[in-house]
Amino acid sequence: MAVLDASPIIYYGRIGRLRWLREFYGKLVTTPSIVRETVDEAKVLGKPGVSTIEEAFREGVLQVHSLAEEENDLASRVAESERIEIEDAQLIVLTRKLRDILVTNDKKLILVAKAHGVKTHWAVTPVVLSVKRGKLDKKETKDVIGSLVEAGLRIKPETLVSIYRIIENI
Repeated sequence: MAVLDASPIIYYGRIGRLRWLREFYGKLVTTPSIVRETVDEAKVLGKPGVSTIEEAFREGVLQVHSLAEEENDLASRVAESERIEIEDAQLIVLTRKLRDILVTNDKKLILVAKAHGVKTHWAVTPVVLSVKRGKLDKKETKDVIGSLVEAGLRIKPETLVSIYRIIENI
């Protein structure tokens, strides 16, 4: 199981790979605030891929978990102390509660999550792990990562080169 930030939902949704992501992790969950960002606000802004994300929530590919009042209080304290968005702190609290993996493309969120003992994956980690596990071949892996970047996922050029080198050395 994995807890998803907005970025993997948006970009895997845009390339039609949310079901694949669920197969990789077994179960995908997020918070109501991420639903607002990836569906409600995205609709207002006319962002591409919203209907795919809505369908994934409707069909149970993505599930929503709300936090209890005391967990939201904890998230507020974490957000204030760490100077991060409340939505990010809620993801950390939920991931700790579920003893799961947090998937994001947000460097600061990853650093704060790790400080709180939360295991994290970058948005491309499941793709790279899939080639290591023999679930994707090297060409398909590079194609998926390229599609994520074309869909708007931000990866520094030097990081992308490093990812491709890792894939080639598997």
